Amino acid sequence: MSTRRMPLAMRAAFQDLFLVTYAVAPDVLGRLLPPAIHPWVHGGRSYISIVVGNLRGMAPRPIPETFGTNYYQIVYRAVVAIRPREGPERRGVYFLRSDANDPVMSFFGNRLTEFRFHYFHTGAIGMFRRNDRVLVSVESKDGGGDLVVCMANQGAAEDHLPAAGFASVGDEKEILVELFNAYAHDTDNGCVYDLEVERGEWEIERLAAVDHFSAFFEEEPFTEANAELMSLLAIENCEYVWKPMKRIDVTDLLERK
Repeated sequence: MSTRRMPLAMRAAFQDLFLVTYAVAPDVLGRLLPPAIHPWVHGGRSYISIVVGNLRGMAPRPIPETFGTNYYQIVYRAVVAIRPREGPERRGVYFLRSDANDPVMSFFGNRLTEFRFHYFHTGAIGMFRRNDRVLVSVESKDGGGDLVVCMANQGAAEDHLPAAGFASVGDEKEILVELFNAYAHDTDNGCVYDLEVERGEWEIERLAAVDHFSAFFEEEPFTEANAELMSLLAIENCEYVWKPMKRIDVTDLLERK
Protein backbone atom coordinates (compact mmCIF):
# COMPACT_ATOMS: atom_id res chain seq x y z
CA MET A 1 0.00 0.00 0.00
CA SER A 2 1.14 3.53 -0.74
CA THR A 3 2.15 5.55 2.31
CA ARG A 4 1.63 8.94 0.63
CA ARG A 5 -0.81 10.84 2.77
CA MET A 6 -3.40 13.49 2.05
CA PRO A 7 -3.95 15.51 5.25
CA LEU A 8 -7.19 17.07 3.96
CA ALA A 9 -10.63 15.51 4.14
CA MET A 10 -12.20 14.60 0.79
CA ARG A 11 -15.81 15.38 -0.11
CA ALA A 12 -18.28 14.36 -2.84
CA ALA A 13 -21.97 13.78 -3.37
CA PHE A 14 -23.47 10.51 -4.52
CA GLN A 15 -26.17 11.37 -7.07
CA ASP A 16 -27.26 7.74 -7.22
CA LEU A 17 -26.07 4.87 -5.06
CA PHE A 18 -27.10 1.22 -5.27
CA LEU A 19 -26.29 -1.48 -2.71
CA VAL A 20 -26.61 -5.05 -3.98
CA THR A 21 -25.90 -7.25 -0.97
CA TYR A 22 -25.07 -10.94 -0.80
CA ALA A 23 -25.23 -13.06 2.33
CA VAL A 24 -22.13 -15.26 2.49
CA ALA A 25 -20.74 -17.93 4.79
CA PRO A 26 -18.51 -16.27 7.44
CA ASP A 27 -15.69 -18.78 7.00
CA VAL A 28 -15.66 -18.15 3.24
CA LEU A 29 -15.45 -14.38 3.72
CA GLY A 30 -12.71 -14.92 6.30
CA ARG A 31 -10.46 -16.39 3.59
CA LEU A 32 -10.48 -13.01 1.82
CA LEU A 33 -9.63 -10.89 4.88
CA PRO A 34 -6.31 -10.18 6.63
CA PRO A 35 -5.96 -11.68 10.13
CA ALA A 36 -6.68 -8.39 11.96
CA ILE A 37 -10.02 -7.94 10.14
CA HIS A 38 -12.97 -10.12 11.23
CA PRO A 39 -16.14 -10.97 9.29
CA TRP A 40 -19.19 -9.42 10.92
CA VAL A 41 -21.66 -12.20 11.65
CA HIS A 42 -25.42 -11.68 12.00
CA GLY A 43 -27.74 -14.65 12.32
CA GLY A 44 -24.97 -17.00 11.19
CA ARG A 45 -24.29 -15.04 7.99
CA SER A 46 -21.84 -12.41 6.82
CA TYR A 47 -22.36 -9.80 4.10
CA ILE A 48 -20.70 -8.37 1.01
CA SER A 49 -22.31 -5.40 -0.74
CA ILE A 50 -21.67 -4.45 -4.34
CA VAL A 51 -21.91 -0.65 -4.11
CA VAL A 52 -22.28 1.24 -7.40
CA GLY A 53 -22.59 5.00 -7.59
CA ASN A 54 -22.00 8.14 -9.61
CA LEU A 55 -20.02 10.67 -7.59
CA ARG A 56 -20.26 14.43 -8.14
CA GLY A 57 -17.58 16.96 -7.24
CA MET A 58 -14.94 14.74 -5.63
CA ALA A 59 -12.26 17.09 -4.27
CA PRO A 60 -10.45 18.09 -1.06
CA ARG A 61 -13.03 19.56 1.31
CA PRO A 62 -12.11 23.27 0.91
CA ILE A 63 -12.49 23.14 -2.89
CA PRO A 64 -15.98 23.96 -4.26
CA GLU A 65 -17.93 21.11 -5.84
CA THR A 66 -17.80 22.88 -9.23
CA PHE A 67 -14.06 22.21 -9.46
CA GLY A 68 -14.27 18.57 -8.35
CA THR A 69 -14.24 15.38 -10.42
CA ASN A 70 -17.36 13.50 -11.51
CA TYR A 71 -17.02 9.77 -12.07
CA TYR A 72 -18.58 6.34 -11.52
CA GLN A 73 -17.28 3.78 -9.06
CA ILE A 74 -18.13 0.24 -8.02
CA VAL A 75 -16.75 -1.35 -4.85
CA TYR A 76 -17.17 -4.76 -3.28
CA ARG A 77 -17.21 -4.12 0.42
CA ALA A 78 -17.46 -6.67 3.19
CA VAL A 79 -19.11 -5.84 6.51
CA VAL A 80 -16.36 -6.45 9.04
CA ALA A 81 -15.09 -5.56 12.50
CA ILE A 82 -11.78 -4.89 14.22
CA ARG A 83 -11.27 -6.02 17.80
CA PRO A 84 -8.95 -3.80 19.85
CA ARG A 85 -7.18 -5.45 22.74
CA GLU A 86 -8.68 -2.70 24.87
CA GLY A 87 -12.15 -1.38 24.14
CA PRO A 88 -15.21 -2.61 22.26
CA GLU A 89 -15.38 -4.23 18.84
CA ARG A 90 -15.68 -1.66 16.02
CA ARG A 91 -17.75 -2.36 12.92
CA GLY A 92 -16.95 -1.08 9.45
CA VAL A 93 -16.23 -2.20 5.90
CA TYR A 94 -13.29 -3.72 4.05
CA PHE A 95 -12.92 -3.25 0.29
CA LEU A 96 -12.35 -6.49 -1.60
CA ARG A 97 -12.30 -4.84 -5.03
CA SER A 98 -12.70 -1.33 -6.44
CA ASP A 99 -13.26 -0.12 -10.03
CA ALA A 100 -13.64 3.42 -11.40
CA ASN A 101 -14.46 4.63 -14.90
CA ASP A 102 -12.04 7.57 -14.65
CA PRO A 103 -8.34 6.74 -15.29
CA VAL A 104 -7.25 9.90 -13.45
CA MET A 105 -9.13 8.89 -10.29
CA SER A 106 -7.68 5.38 -10.57
CA PHE A 107 -4.16 6.84 -10.87
CA PHE A 108 -4.42 9.01 -7.78
CA GLY A 109 -6.47 6.43 -5.89
CA ASN A 110 -3.62 3.95 -6.23
CA ARG A 111 -1.05 6.43 -4.91
CA LEU A 112 -2.75 8.14 -2.00
CA THR A 113 -3.37 6.17 1.17
CA GLU A 114 -6.64 7.99 1.82
CA PHE A 115 -8.15 6.49 -1.33
CA ARG A 116 -6.36 3.18 -1.38
CA PHE A 117 -8.58 0.90 0.65
CA HIS A 118 -7.98 -1.44 -2.29
CA TYR A 119 -6.30 -1.28 -5.69
CA PHE A 120 -8.36 0.74 -8.20
CA HIS A 121 -9.11 -1.04 -11.47
CA THR A 122 -10.42 1.04 -14.40
CA GLY A 123 -13.41 -0.07 -16.49
CA ALA A 124 -16.67 0.97 -18.10
CA ILE A 125 -19.57 1.58 -15.71
CA GLY A 126 -23.12 2.46 -16.80
CA MET A 127 -26.27 3.29 -14.84
CA PHE A 128 -29.58 3.65 -16.67
CA ARG A 129 -33.08 4.46 -15.42
CA ARG A 130 -36.47 4.28 -17.15
CA ASN A 131 -39.61 4.72 -15.09
CA ASP A 132 -39.22 2.28 -12.17
CA ARG A 133 -36.54 0.13 -13.84
CA VAL A 134 -32.82 0.54 -13.18
CA LEU A 135 -30.02 -1.15 -15.13
CA VAL A 136 -26.44 -1.20 -13.83
CA SER A 137 -23.67 -2.60 -16.02
CA VAL A 138 -19.93 -2.91 -15.52
CA GLU A 139 -17.32 -4.14 -17.99
CA SER A 140 -13.96 -4.57 -16.29
CA LYS A 141 -10.63 -5.09 -18.02
CA ASP A 142 -9.86 -8.33 -16.19
CA GLY A 143 -13.46 -9.61 -16.31
CA GLY A 144 -13.53 -10.14 -12.55
CA GLY A 145 -15.71 -7.10 -11.93
CA ASP A 146 -18.22 -7.62 -14.72
CA LEU A 147 -21.76 -6.97 -13.53
CA VAL A 148 -25.26 -6.68 -14.98
CA VAL A 149 -28.17 -6.01 -12.63
CA CYS A 150 -31.69 -5.10 -13.68
CA MET A 151 -33.84 -3.88 -10.78
CA ALA A 152 -37.34 -2.55 -10.19
CA ASN A 153 -37.72 0.37 -7.78
CA GLN A 154 -40.47 -0.41 -5.26
CA GLY A 155 -40.41 2.88 -3.37
CA ALA A 156 -39.54 3.75 0.24
CA ALA A 157 -37.88 0.84 2.05
CA GLU A 158 -39.96 1.51 5.17
CA ASP A 159 -43.11 0.62 3.21
CA HIS A 160 -41.86 -2.93 2.58
CA LEU A 161 -40.75 -5.96 4.55
CA PRO A 162 -37.05 -6.19 5.45
CA ALA A 163 -34.71 -8.52 3.59
CA ALA A 164 -34.64 -12.12 4.79
CA GLY A 165 -32.78 -12.57 8.06
CA PHE A 166 -33.52 -9.10 9.46
CA ALA A 167 -36.11 -8.33 12.12
CA SER A 168 -36.98 -4.93 10.64
CA VAL A 169 -35.93 -2.46 7.96
CA GLY A 170 -34.16 -0.54 10.72
CA ASP A 171 -32.19 -3.68 11.58
CA GLU A 172 -31.27 -4.16 7.91
CA LYS A 173 -30.14 -0.54 7.58
CA GLU A 174 -28.05 -0.71 10.75
CA ILE A 175 -26.21 -3.85 9.62
CA LEU A 176 -25.74 -3.05 5.92
CA VAL A 177 -25.85 0.74 5.61
CA GLU A 178 -24.99 2.47 8.89
CA LEU A 179 -21.25 1.89 8.50
CA PHE A 180 -18.94 4.84 9.05
CA ASN A 181 -15.44 3.32 9.03
CA ALA A 182 -13.45 1.71 6.22
CA TYR A 183 -10.46 -0.42 7.18
CA ALA A 184 -7.36 -1.17 5.10
CA HIS A 185 -4.53 -3.53 6.03
CA ASP A 186 -0.92 -2.49 5.39
CA THR A 187 1.31 -5.57 5.68
CA ASP A 188 4.58 -3.71 5.07
CA ASN A 189 3.97 -1.22 7.89
CA GLY A 190 2.23 -3.62 10.27
CA CYS A 191 -0.92 -1.58 10.67
CA VAL A 192 -4.58 -1.19 9.86
CA TYR A 193 -5.74 2.17 8.51
CA ASP A 194 -9.09 3.46 9.73
CA LEU A 195 -10.91 5.89 7.41
CA GLU A 196 -13.90 7.57 9.05
CA VAL A 197 -16.81 8.77 6.92
CA GLU A 198 -19.39 11.48 7.53
CA ARG A 199 -22.52 11.66 5.42
CA GLY A 200 -25.66 13.70 5.00
CA GLU A 201 -29.24 12.58 5.42
CA TRP A 202 -30.57 9.98 3.02
CA GLU A 203 -33.77 8.20 2.14
CA ILE A 204 -33.52 4.51 1.26
CA GLU A 205 -35.63 2.87 -1.42
CA ARG A 206 -36.30 -0.85 -1.85
CA LEU A 207 -35.38 -2.55 -5.11
CA ALA A 208 -36.35 -5.96 -6.47
CA ALA A 209 -34.03 -7.97 -8.72
CA VAL A 210 -35.40 -8.60 -12.21
CA ASP A 211 -32.23 -10.26 -13.48
CA HIS A 212 -28.62 -10.22 -12.34
CA PHE A 213 -25.12 -11.49 -13.05
CA SER A 214 -21.95 -10.86 -11.02
CA ALA A 215 -18.62 -12.31 -12.16
CA PHE A 216 -17.26 -11.72 -8.64
CA PHE A 217 -19.73 -14.21 -7.20
CA GLU A 218 -19.23 -16.70 -10.03
CA GLU A 219 -15.62 -17.36 -9.01
CA GLU A 220 -13.99 -19.18 -6.11
CA PRO A 221 -14.42 -19.14 -3.21
CA PHE A 222 -18.09 -18.36 -3.90
CA THR A 223 -20.75 -20.86 -4.98
CA GLU A 224 -24.55 -20.92 -4.98
CA ALA A 225 -24.31 -22.78 -1.68
CA ASN A 226 -22.35 -20.10 0.19
CA ALA A 227 -23.42 -16.78 -1.43
CA GLU A 228 -27.00 -15.57 -1.91
CA LEU A 229 -28.38 -12.26 -3.22
CA MET A 230 -30.60 -10.98 -0.43
CA SER A 231 -30.94 -7.16 -0.30
CA LEU A 232 -31.16 -4.37 -2.90
CA LEU A 233 -31.33 -0.74 -1.79
CA ALA A 234 -31.07 2.65 -3.51
CA ILE A 235 -30.06 6.09 -2.21
CA GLU A 236 -30.09 9.47 -3.99
CA ASN A 237 -28.27 12.78 -3.50
CA CYS A 238 -26.22 12.12 -0.39
CA GLU A 239 -23.21 14.19 0.69
CA TYR A 240 -20.12 12.28 1.85
CA VAL A 241 -16.92 13.37 3.60
CA TRP A 242 -13.89 11.07 3.91
CA LYS A 243 -11.61 12.09 6.78
CA PRO A 244 -7.82 11.57 6.81
CA MET A 245 -6.90 8.02 7.78
CA LYS A 246 -5.76 7.03 11.25
CA ARG A 247 -3.18 4.32 11.82
CA ILE A 248 -3.74 1.40 14.20
CA ASP A 249 -0.84 -0.98 14.89
CA VAL A 250 -1.84 -4.61 14.36
CA THR A 251 -0.26 -5.41 17.74
CA ASP A 252 -3.11 -3.43 19.31
CA LEU A 253 -5.71 -5.66 17.61
CA LEU A 254 -6.86 -9.23 18.19
CA GLU A 255 -6.34 -11.45 15.16
CA ARG A 256 -8.57 -14.27 13.93
CA LYS A 257 -7.53 -17.73 15.09
